[in-house]
Amino acid sequence: MRKLLTMTSVALIAMGGLVYAAPSGWAATNLIANPSVETAANATTPTAWQTGAWGTNATTFSYLSTGHSGTRSVKVQTTSYTDGDAKWYFAPVAVTPNATYTFSDYYQATVSTKLIVQFTSAGNGLSYTELAPAPATTGAAWGQATRTITAPADAQSVTVFHLLDAVGTLIIDDVSLTGETTAPPPVELVANASVEVASATNPGQPDGWATGAWGGNTATFSYPTTGHSGSRSVKVTLANYTDGDAKWYFNPVTVTPGVSYSFHDWYQSGVETELIAQFTRPDGTSYYQSMATVPASSAWKQATSSISIPSDVNKLTVFHVLAANGSLTLDDASLTVAGGTPIPGNPIPNASVESAAGTGPAAWETGAWGGNTATFSYPTTGHSGSRSVKVTVSNYTDGDAKWIHQAQPLVPNKQYRFTAWYRTNTQPHVVAQFNHHDGTAAYLTLPLPLPAANAATTWQQYSDTLTVPGDAASVSVYLLLSSNGWLETDDYSLEPYTPAGFNRPLVSLTFDDGYEDNVTSALPLLQARNFKTTQCFITETIEGVPGGPANVMAFANTGHEICSHTVTHPFLTQLSGAQLTNESTHSQQYLQQLTGQAVPNIASPYGDYNANVLNQLKLSYRSHRTVDAGYNSKDNFDIYRIRVQNVDLTTTSAEFQSWLDQAEATNTWLVLVYHRIVPTGASADGDYDTNQAAFEGQLNALRDSGLTVKTYNAALDELVPQL
Repeated sequence: MRKLLTMTSVALIAMGGLVYAAPSGWAATNLIANPSVETAANATTPTAWQTGAWGTNATTFSYLSTGHSGTRSVKVQTTSYTDGDAKWYFAPVAVTPNATYTFSDYYQATVSTKLIVQFTSAGNGLSYTELAPAPATTGAAWGQATRTITAPADAQSVTVFHLLDAVGTLIIDDVSLTGETTAPPPVELVANASVEVASATNPGQPDGWATGAWGGNTATFSYPTTGHSGSRSVKVTLANYTDGDAKWYFNPVTVTPGVSYSFHDWYQSGVETELIAQFTRPDGTSYYQSMATVPASSAWKQATSSISIPSDVNKLTVFHVLAANGSLTLDDASLTVAGGTPIPGNPIPNASVESAAGTGPAAWETGAWGGNTATFSYPTTGHSGSRSVKVTVSNYTDGDAKWIHQAQPLVPNKQYRFTAWYRTNTQPHVVAQFNHHDGTAAYLTLPLPLPAANAATTWQQYSDTLTVPGDAASVSVYLLLSSNGWLETDDYSLEPYTPAGFNRPLVSLTFDDGYEDNVTSALPLLQARNFKTTQCFITETIEGVPGGPANVMAFANTGHEICSHTVTHPFLTQLSGAQLTNESTHSQQYLQQLTGQAVPNIASPYGDYNANVLNQLKLSYRSHRTVDAGYNSKDNFDIYRIRVQNVDLTTTSAEFQSWLDQAEATNTWLVLVYHRIVPTGASADGDYDTNQAAFEGQLNALRDSGLTVKTYNAALDELVPQL
């Protein structure tokens, strides 16, 4: 059975990172001679610069009389390309082994370009490091590429190739390479950190501080005239405690997504306490993350923690909470920047489609294929601003139609959140297109938008996450129509995303369709490793079929969970109400009668669902598992749209390992979807089979990872209380 998802392989590549911008006033010496190429060696070349090219391409170099600053810049233009590259580069400069440097240049480029660092060793050997690519720029706008470079232990000198390896044009100017600098003392972000200044309107509490309490307890707050330093501190006392907590906290401060912060305060307490971060989004909503438990101490003691700011957060405060009978006294709080990389701005060009280029928006194009009539327009209304893009489809037979933003290079193997606003009178879909360096592309279907009843008149927000494959050169994400109707979109964004993890990572192995081979090809391998799985059966292949019930019971009797996969494996969105009810309820009832066990969960065939299907499934099932690719975390958890990684014939050991590594690194729930495990010596019947030898290797990798494996329903039992 085929699923509505295209899989892509994941490979690891080394990438340079963006640099946290240094505050003004820091001293940094540019090591590059003639960094703005203003001084000419001759009519065609700036002093201390040279050109380089190799491979099969037609390339010209020029020395322009315009620039980002001043009156000069350098340009490389390739008009035909087979392989190789071409570049201007500065004369190598001396570096210190193991030291870190910051490279930056300003550029204009019609295509994505590359940044390659060339190190020369003391023995004149050459080595190369590829940094993150630089995206194409729009029109006459200058982009800035900023990267960090760490010199190898044997490095003597370095230059950086900002190069062109495709048909297009690249202009660069204002290049810099600076060494490590001594940072000034960190800036204290907490106002009145030592609580010495009393509020002018309420002398009984410090300026810039507030109290909070909830639950069953009696909380008393005071502002003592002694402290760890100075003459003031803040104190909370709890009595009659049954639940909840109480705390003093500083007013939330503005923070930068992606950056890490260091927090500490000094405290005295007779009981254990806890540090909790309160993250606030731009829309004013908040959520919380436990950071550390703090032991009791009768003497003044420092509590410390580090905090990494998620992509959707712009304000932070820290609750040092008391959640037991007793008292807690605080003083000398501190919050400072520890380092890290700020999440960059939205990489999608002309994301709000406000800038026009002829009859459409700049940096956007249309796409359509198949049997349908697609009409594209550029309305003068939008979710924000005064423009949006619209596609209307009629006479639909097959295919799709969409507006597509210019593809952008993103960091491979990283997660991003895609957001867009839309209005529609039908059901749209969302697809991520991953473009490879060889010109091919792979496509990933993201979770389905679920338009509200008023979606034709009221703007709806779509927001979900994706992981960029390791072999993706650039990415575009778009909403499309594959049915008659219209779709209007606006305000697109892509932002780096860090999931909110659970207490620990979990893995669940699920199997669809109930292939009879799996009793002999998969079950013994699973039992040998004590892995319990979730088996989702199509009941028409079991009910009244010789041997069918025995296949189910072989799993049920050995501790595996039984799951519904409908009666006949149809596209659920194409059924009548009565058909949908029968497909969902009869399969459940039959499996429960056969096994004597509850069957609380269902996986929809082909991962096909919409709002109507989910509403029906909610009447009978605890949860619904999709084939939408991803990991399940606290912040994206939808029990009726559980995300998975789909295993098939093309799944490599490296890709499988990357799924395990991602789940472990983020404390997320990884749900794996298998179909038929092909016995050794037999032939695969379809793309979604897995050869037995590959399956055994995957089980060994899972065993060696040390990750906890639970059935799907047992995982829900552990994770749902954490939400």
